[in-house]
Amino acid sequence: MTATDVVHVALVDDHHLFREGLAAILGARPQIRVVTHGARPSDVLDSAEAAAVDVLLLDVELDGPPARTTIASLRRTRPDIAIVVLTMHRDAVLRRTLLTAGAADFVTKTTPSGELVDRIVRAAAGRSSARPTPPTDPLLSDRELEVLRLVMRAHTNAEIAADLGIAVGTVKRHIYNVFRKLEVGSRVAAITAARRLGLVD
Repeated sequence: MTATDVVHVALVDDHHLFREGLAAILGARPQIRVVTHGARPSDVLDSAEAAAVDVLLLDVELDGPPARTTIASLRRTRPDIAIVVLTMHRDAVLRRTLLTAGAADFVTKTTPSGELVDRIVRAAAGRSSARPTPPTDPLLSDRELEVLRLVMRAHTNAEIAADLGIAVGTVKRHIYNVFRKLEVGSRVAAITAARRLGLVD
């Protein structure tokens, strides 16, 4: 891609007014052309304009599969599209997870429009430096996920211990590890973060 190329962008966000506003802002820039937008990835990827898309701006909280799953799938089926996550969440764990899944960049919705345009252009050119080194292990272990799912069902530590046949102290250690890995401080925050990351339903 040369400096004179126009980047063809698709927007995926479930807030129609936000999509229209962002499309207008980006469309006013000579280096950007918004070719389609929709509430779900399928709305734009199944459209006639999908073949022209260079960059997909993707919100995190959408109906359907979690963003991590969508990104990983697109990296396999449409490796020609650079995915830029555009979200209201300032979440370091979410950022690392989605970049590891294959997103080219992770941008918050408080970012000035000029910077967003620059990052879209960089992503389209394959020059984004946002991607971390992929981890060799899953974020949460199978046992930590088991414990977290029981936490989601409002089980106490004693009930979790009885269900899994482990000591209460072991349950506490698993919950501590979940909090540490998700960078949260409460059970509610852990559940919210895990759902956002697509770790649990």
